[in-house]
Amino acid sequence: MNSLDQINQELLESIKQRIAFASGLENTLEWAQKDYEFLVFFIEDETGVRLSLSTIKRIWRNEYNRLPHISTLDTLSKLAYKKDWLSLKKQWLEQSHQSRPVVKNRKGEKRNPFIYIIPIVSLVLIVVIVGFFSLNSEDEIALEDYEAVTFSCRKSVDGKIPNTVVFDYNIETVKADRFFLQQSWDKSRRVEIYKGNTKRTDIYYVPGYYTARLLADEHVIKEIPVHITYDDWFMAARQPISNIRAFEKKYWLDSPYLGISEAALTSKKIDLNQEFQLAFYYVKEFDLDGDNFGYSVMFKMNLVEAFSCPKINLHVQAEKGHYWIMFGNKGCESELIAEFSNVLHDGKIEDLTMFGTDMYEWQQFDITVVNKKVTVRLNDKTIFSSTYNLPIGAIKEISYFFDGIGVIDNVVLKNGNGEITFSDDFEESE
Repeated sequence: MNSLDQINQELLESIKQRIAFASGLENTLEWAQKDYEFLVFFIEDETGVRLSLSTIKRIWRNEYNRLPHISTLDTLSKLAYKKDWLSLKKQWLEQSHQSRPVVKNRKGEKRNPFIYIIPIVSLVLIVVIVGFFSLNSEDEIALEDYEAVTFSCRKSVDGKIPNTVVFDYNIETVKADRFFLQQSWDKSRRVEIYKGNTKRTDIYYVPGYYTARLLADEHVIKEIPVHITYDDWFMAARQPISNIRAFEKKYWLDSPYLGISEAALTSKKIDLNQEFQLAFYYVKEFDLDGDNFGYSVMFKMNLVEAFSCPKINLHVQAEKGHYWIMFGNKGCESELIAEFSNVLHDGKIEDLTMFGTDMYEWQQFDITVVNKKVTVRLNDKTIFSSTYNLPIGAIKEISYFFDGIGVIDNVVLKNGNGEITFSDDFEESE
């Protein structure tokens, strides 16, 4: 690696550290899918630029063979340092060059000044990161300060939305300036709490399997699961991503499959000429081992002019991990990913063209998992296989996220013995 490559990587690492800290996300090595999703939303809210989920994952996981596109670097650099990438890099190079005198060799020739840049930039990087963190946090919280911390919750209702959750906590032993309770991965769902109180309530408007966090300043000191179940399918749309509009059953299509009409979307102020996300959720105790199960569903999408690359994200959320599988129209495969627990397959650096299909026709999707070995089938043809090593635990949620308008049918879940444990063909019972 040459000096300039080293500088580029160190500068990008500094930018990533600042953005992660500003977004409230720490321990980047432990991020789950929803942490990356939140970072996408955070960057869009702060800059007005939406970077793709796969781009964010590649950058923060250091899974790129060359630097990201200059427009992406500019977005991140401006968010972190209020300067575009080239201006920021020029400033770093100038500061590094000016901080050292020109040294001549024994023949009186000037030595290449870049041989001094790496250690200098490394020092600057350390100073910048340490200085930034010191401006934003107090001394590290001692372990013994929060060993006595308690954090628990209970729901006010079961199987209903909205759902008020009562959080009980004890933070009296912790020394910090401020304390927060964060409802989920979404930093916008963070509220301040105070010593002397032991309860805080919050409302969940969408079902799901969440991780609530207790924070002292910016340190996560406790985490607990919050399983917001629902008695039926739940449908919602987002435009922008932070604005959720739920659709009661009266808005659903009167068809033998699950979907919604354009008229219903526009009735809730969804602009079909702009991008939006449509989501279906089914959240309950499935009594299924996420490392040994079978799952199938049919799906298709409708033509919407705002989407040149219509996509579906199939999500299976479990106690300790998840599956996230994307399908898109033929020609759009570069933006797709397939994630199984701790293993990510990225269409930017792998061939995922087998996940491209005609999204405007019915597609049959099947996945079989046997002892963490995954087999994916599309229209009765095996298209992909993978393995992972971190168990994901019991399944808590299945959901579908459409970039555009989509419908689903014939959902089936089976246990490791092939026995059906859940199914829905959306036919009205007699």
